[in-house]
Amino acid sequence: MLRTMTKGNSVALLSDAKARLGESPVWDARCGCVRWIDCMGPRLYRTDPSTGATASVPVAEAIHSIGLCGDGGLVAAMASGFGLLDPETGAFGLVSRPEAARPDYHFNDGKCGPDGRFWAGTMPRNYTGAGGRLYRLGPGGDAAEIADGFTVPNGPGWSPDATVFYIADSPAGAIFRYGFDPEGGLPNGGVLGPRQVAVAPGQAPGWPDGMAVDSEGCLWSARWDGGCIVRFTPDGAVDRVIELPVGRPTSCAFAGPDLDILVVTSGTAGMDAAARAAEPLAGGLFALNPGVKGAPVGTFGG
Repeated sequence: MLRTMTKGNSVALLSDAKARLGESPVWDARCGCVRWIDCMGPRLYRTDPSTGATASVPVAEAIHSIGLCGDGGLVAAMASGFGLLDPETGAFGLVSRPEAARPDYHFNDGKCGPDGRFWAGTMPRNYTGAGGRLYRLGPGGDAAEIADGFTVPNGPGWSPDATVFYIADSPAGAIFRYGFDPEGGLPNGGVLGPRQVAVAPGQAPGWPDGMAVDSEGCLWSARWDGGCIVRFTPDGAVDRVIELPVGRPTSCAFAGPDLDILVVTSGTAGMDAAARAAEPLAGGLFALNPGVKGAPVGTFGG
């Protein structure tokens, strides 16, 4: 149970969900739960971080990322496009299909930003090339392409002062940073400034997947095939490595009323029977007390 944990590197299992591809955790203070998904289930989960009690509902199509809406619902990037998701029933209402003309691409990771919009990237289904794009969905349903040149974009995040936007590209092994101004007030007149490398490839085991940003501006990166969570300083240096009982952590988020719990999703995708037997907790939701609080995450619509 989480309440028995101490600050540091002790990792607790919250839910032994055996998710094929657990992803997109987000703290929902309205219900005192962590919302998260199994992309390939496809299912929508809710877990109480104080007890580990978990409930789920199926969704009708692949679900790639979620965020909180101001009205109590969820915004989501699904197989068919952007839309609104009922957290109690899993019912989905399509709002926008920005990749309708590109059936070889689908959405991947996403998150609500400090601007009240939902940001999510797309990726090629064959995991090759750099044709993935970053989209921003507005509360009115308008979807705008903001950046391109990605293969598998993962882990959007913002600095605590909302002046820097971060996103990883997993096959590149790097996390990138952009100057951020939601009103387009940067020197180039855009929302994002020029792309720079925030964390260079090869700094930590595995590949950068989803991530969270803490109140000190450091990045917590889930390392796919690396079996750990790594905390990077804003200048890209490794600050801490926390080993996990699974090899394929997928994402992380700060949770709890004080945002002082780090929850971590994982998956079994691509693992054969022998690998799953060697990692019986793969696909579970984990938690630890990192000793630092998270930066607040935005809500769709403000």
